[in-house]
Amino acid sequence: MRTRLTVLFSMLVAALIAATVAGSSFTTSPIVVASALPAMPAGQAPVLTDEFERFLVTRDTAVGEVLGSADLIFPTEKTISWSLVAPIPGGDRRNYLREGQLDATEIVEIDADTGEISLKAHPEAWDAHYYAEVRADNEDGFMEAVLIIIALEETPRQENALDIFTQRVETPGVTFWATARVDPAKVDYAAKIANTLLLKDRNGSGRITEAVKQRQAIMTLFYTFEERNTSIGFYMHRRSLRLRTQDLEDEEIIPDYLRLGGPEGLRRDASVEEITHLIHRGGIMQVYPEVQERIERATAVAIERGFYRPQPGLPADSFADEYLAFGVDIFYGAHRRRSFEGVALTPENLPTLDPELYEILSFLFPTREEFFREMGWEDNI
Repeated sequence: MRTRLTVLFSMLVAALIAATVAGSSFTTSPIVVASALPAMPAGQAPVLTDEFERFLVTRDTAVGEVLGSADLIFPTEKTISWSLVAPIPGGDRRNYLREGQLDATEIVEIDADTGEISLKAHPEAWDAHYYAEVRADNEDGFMEAVLIIIALEETPRQENALDIFTQRVETPGVTFWATARVDPAKVDYAAKIANTLLLKDRNGSGRITEAVKQRQAIMTLFYTFEERNTSIGFYMHRRSLRLRTQDLEDEEIIPDYLRLGGPEGLRRDASVEEITHLIHRGGIMQVYPEVQERIERATAVAIERGFYRPQPGLPADSFADEYLAFGVDIFYGAHRRRSFEGVALTPENLPTLDPELYEILSFLFPTREEFFREMGWEDNI
């Protein structure tokens, strides 16, 4: 759901992001807290997805056939030149490119003017994944995004789309599906996080919980990002199955992180963030449109004053979604070691850092004390 507010402030941030990525592949962390926004840039460097482009090739795919096209996240009036770059391990921001991967530039090519990607040679290996980077250049800079070509003997069938998920956990609101290698204890932990995030709603009107359930909002848990990125048999049929999903990976579920207040040396647990995304898009936006407008206004203000900066490649209609999740992490104490203008990002300081965001979170979610008690973390309150 897009509102006029989203469109208005996305124009501002599009220009900011273009300046951030000009002349480099992205190296920015997912959420950056800074002291101030730079001046509005004049440049319009291209901005690509912060994730990846993914296309399917089968034995039936003809050489010369167009698989799809690379697209800009934000439009630019400047002429774009497209190219492909052979994979360099560790060369992308999300570390999707790793040693030993097959080179997609050997089997596909890109039209320099249109960004259309076509097959130039049949793969030597099937049931395999080929990697490269798509690069967009103009006179103001460039940006690169990971390209994944999935080479399969035949097109995956819809009736097999859900076979990858061998673990199922139901909660009053959110359903969890996990692949075989995901630790069952982590599935249970994530399900408990979802239950706890919805605690205040369930004890009140229950409207968000019901909306999430009715909209078939499902957390899909994969063992690694690579398993998720290459699960094309699921993703190509997800829309036709009328599923609303949000992914979470075993490797980013760290049960002790939030309980201990985000200690140094321990990888950040993404569970609260990703589950918040699902609850937000699957329930809050539909049940409380007036709250969604407040979230978007708060996001616009946070961007303008430099408290929050969307990462390069994030679509404008995801800014508020990410800011809400960022706020939830602060609300529950996950960012204590970070600060903004000398003020630590703690639950106690959030009413000062962003009073509007604090009021929104207090309306939607249980307090930190309630959350920790429900999780069984009384000793860490």
